[in-house]
Amino acid sequence: MDLCTARTEAERRKGAMMRGPLIQTEARTILNRGISQGITQGISENKKETALRMLKAGKLTVEEIAEYSALSVAEVEQLANLQTI
Repeated sequence: MDLCTARTEAERRKGAMMRGPLIQTEARTILNRGISQGITQGISENKKETALRMLKAGKLTVEEIAEYSALSVAEVEQLANLQTI
């Protein structure tokens, strides 16, 4: 193997080695983004479910439910309206 061929082969191997970690890093980034979105959605759904249980109990005002569930008054009102449909 001459020097030119050896160098070309070494560069090819280096490129292949660098693509592997790059793909793994991109995959991790995508996976982490998906996990983060899933957690955010889960928290949001939990807040709504909690507010719905409070609305069904009928012991708190919309403003109190909004405060305790960390939802806005408008969101709690929407849930209350959905409950009456």
